[in-house]
Amino acid sequence: MGDDIEEMERMLNEYLEFARHQKNEETEKINLNEIIKDLVNKYKEDKIAVSLEENLEINVRPNSIKRCLSNLIDNGLSYGENIKIISNKTKNNISIFIDDDGPGIAENEYQNVMKPFYRIDKSRGQNKSGVGLGLSIANDIIRSHGGIIALDKSPLNGLRVKISLPL
Repeated sequence: MGDDIEEMERMLNEYLEFARHQKNEETEKINLNEIIKDLVNKYKEDKIAVSLEENLEINVRPNSIKRCLSNLIDNGLSYGENIKIISNKTKNNISIFIDDDGPGIAENEYQNVMKPFYRIDKSRGQNKSGVGLGLSIANDIIRSHGGIIALDKSPLNGLRVKISLPL
């Protein structure tokens, strides 16, 4: 029972910290590629391939977007060996695809994994360090920017996370 209480306290503290920081952050114009490149440089380069379209300038809360992408990259590396990040721009939005080669998520679980504290240990491995907030926080961040986050089967046979942000 003590372990359960400790885990719940850790989960709530993490979510409260996220909410506190996001609320106070100002929007600014940034080049999204710079955030992606900075994040990729923190990991082993041979594990993450990137294909980024040039000039992806957008008005966002940079630290929130960085946290979102970091959560998604961490998830991909926790459950898979390799990740591919692709970005492109259309007239109305910027899309980012984060593909991993892990076990993926069953299609009927896509909505559930966006809920806070929901975890699928059976199909996504035994990652005990997570508290089930990574995808939920990523979803909240993208939605707060007017965007959409969607899950699908990756061309790498794992999970594909597609982010669409309006320009």
